[in-house]
Amino acid sequence: MDRLKPTCKEVHRLVSEGMDRDLSLVERTRMRLHLMVCGACTRFNNQMDTLRKAMRIFPGDEP
Repeated sequence: MDRLKPTCKEVHRLVSEGMDRDLSLVERTRMRLHLMVCGACTRFNNQMDTLRKAMRIFPGDEP
């Protein structure tokens, strides 16, 4: 049953890894369930999403 309840540490890892790769269905589901009940991890996820979006629009080092 513990596999259904990820820790905040695991969710932070999944949020970060999700920036570099597609998470599996199980990983996404476990993360979303945790985010529904954990305000701190939800804030972390939102902050990472904001950074992700900012990096997409940030101009590169092109001359």
